[in-house]
Amino acid sequence: MTAAASPLAKIDLNRLLSPQAQRCEEMEALWRFLQAEDAKLPDQSRMSPPEQRIVRDQAARRFDGDLEPVASVARVHAPGLAGAPDVVCDLVTPENAQPGCVVYLHGGGWTFGSLVSHARVSRALANETRTRVLAVDYRLAPENPYPAPLDDAVAAWRYVVKRAGAEAGFDGPLAVAGDSAGANLGLAAILREGEAGRRRPDMGLFFYGVWNCDFDTPSYRRFGTGHGLTRASMEKFLDFYVPGGDGPGALRFEPFVSPMLASEATLARLPPIYLAAAGLDPLLCDSVDFARKLEAAGATFDINVHEGLHHGFMQLSARLSEARRAYGLMGDFFRRWAAQRAG
Repeated sequence: MTAAASPLAKIDLNRLLSPQAQRCEEMEALWRFLQAEDAKLPDQSRMSPPEQRIVRDQAARRFDGDLEPVASVARVHAPGLAGAPDVVCDLVTPENAQPGCVVYLHGGGWTFGSLVSHARVSRALANETRTRVLAVDYRLAPENPYPAPLDDAVAAWRYVVKRAGAEAGFDGPLAVAGDSAGANLGLAAILREGEAGRRRPDMGLFFYGVWNCDFDTPSYRRFGTGHGLTRASMEKFLDFYVPGGDGPGALRFEPFVSPMLASEATLARLPPIYLAAAGLDPLLCDSVDFARKLEAAGATFDINVHEGLHHGFMQLSARLSEARRAYGLMGDFFRRWAAQRAG
């Protein structure tokens, strides 16, 4: 890949991290609205994670009054791995669905998020890719720390692979998608299946992923407070997901937890990867630094930074035109590589 052709050539990280980086007009209006609405919610500081999940799912419904229409949403169960419980999933089918399936893993710091909170995302993914989406209700930390959420992601992937071998509707491009912690799980599932010598996805579609456990990047320092997601929250989420601290040999430095630490040879074997980042996000450097690692490994990828937006913008596409553009760019990437696969 030549320097001129590099997807990274369009990204000026110094400018993105400068004091001039501000919310776009739509994000500013939405941020003010969210702050006012969140002030009406019960105080979560003394709530347990299960109690907080109820409040967060209720809050997510503020934006679900006009969910994108789809042909159907069916509840299905993927067999769990090694005696684990079945994984509850929603199979979202768009109108005039093309063969294939995207396994979608929601964000929420491995601690929050559900089929309810991310219903808008799963429907938008289905309509943009024009194929089925299997939205996965994986087990959550801290009750179910690593590797339970990853096990459920792998179980959902294997369920789709099995259906692809038996049903014409699934016999097409198979991808994994995710946002934030869900992106982390999605890429970790690709790495784990590759290590096991099993079928991997034809591509990965990831938004503002957690690719490392470094909380001192330039974007954490620039956007770690006052922009929605905070550094303190991310540190807490990681402690929930992978307890035990960060001493020598800590699990959080394994590639299945911090995919950026995978070897160059491993990254070179990845399928085409799509990365989208939020401009005003503590995790911005995660995406840019991971893209650099992919480029150094000779992997196939694309990356886009959506300026003026906070982490989590995929859930806010009803109010953010740039979020809708982000879905379109992801859909273009999916269709381009799906066509190459078919050709």
